Amino acid sequence: MSEAKYRILKELGAGGMGTVRKGLLIGQAGFQRPIVIKQLKHAEPEHLRLFVEEARRYALLDHENIGRIFDFERVRGELCIILEFIDGWSLIEYVDRHRELGYLADVDLSVFIVSRVCRALQYVFERARIAHRDVSPGNIMMTTEGTVKLIDFGIATRSGARESHLAGKPAYMAPEMVTEKRADHQSDLFSLGTVLYEKLNGERRFPGETTGEVLEKVVAGRMPTAQETNEAVPDAVEMILARALQRKATRRFASASAMGEACEHFLYDKGYGPTNLTLKHYLGSLFGRGPGDVPGGPGAPRHEPTLIPVRDDMKMIPREAEEPTRVSIPLIRVAAPVTTPLPEPVRRRKKSSS
Repeated sequence: MSEAKYRILKELGAGGMGTVRKGLLIGQAGFQRPIVIKQLKHAEPEHLRLFVEEARRYALLDHENIGRIFDFERVRGELCIILEFIDGWSLIEYVDRHRELGYLADVDLSVFIVSRVCRALQYVFERARIAHRDVSPGNIMMTTEGTVKLIDFGIATRSGARESHLAGKPAYMAPEMVTEKRADHQSDLFSLGTVLYEKLNGERRFPGETTGEVLEKVVAGRMPTAQETNEAVPDAVEMILARALQRKATRRFASASAMGEACEHFLYDKGYGPTNLTLKHYLGSLFGRGPGDVPGGPGAPRHEPTLIPVRDDMKMIPREAEEPTRVSIPLIRVAAPVTTPLPEPVRRRKKSSS
């Protein structure tokens, strides 16, 4: 049945555990629907266990801001997860496109995208009590209709559980994921704060030539604020970042909904702000698809993106590896936790009129 039900079209990517392909769901009377077919590459017991767990986690989730699962089936004899095909772009492509044009991403739209990921993370925690563990630009998608979606629950785990190995993308890990091999819902908020920081600044928050160097910086946690590299970042957004990026998990936002509320308070405090429609129009303009009428075209929202030129000294954010890191390493011991209070808002110095 699956041979006729699913048709594989092309490969989208491959990693250590499997291959991801675009395909078609075939039905009666010429019915066709684009899908993503995630195929298990190796039938080793541990890989099979993780693959089945991923399918089960996906089956629990049904939310506007999360990529949906359609089936768990064998295609051409191989076990596959059948997922929603998202017609749109990842945050990697979003940031890359801005860099190609010589600009940093708009602050309001960046915060809007993060607020929608917060909605997804809150739902995931309430519905399944799991931590995503891989919140990163490649796993945040934006559809052509302006809907933000969190994808790839391949290494998600029970919130607060300790693991025998380090898992995730090093540059987006929370400190406790490195020092304790433990992740919870607040670990995901640290990762999301890192994503927001990089969108606003166009460069890595935790740069490094090697994985070890990156992880050392993650654990140390002493990095420049967003306003130190981009003066256009408002004080309210700097405070959101300061809270999300606290080294000690208990000092971060208590929940994704709390972080999302802080984002939305900033966005809508002036009475209006970005919506899905805003993002739809902006993406159409940015990538040359859709109405391309940002701002001011028919039906375009009132929010007008502000684009900040990229400085010459900013370094391009390198593309992530397709697969999260899965390595066994000794715990990194830290002398003492950082317990400093949240910083006061950074006030931008007024330029002299001379």
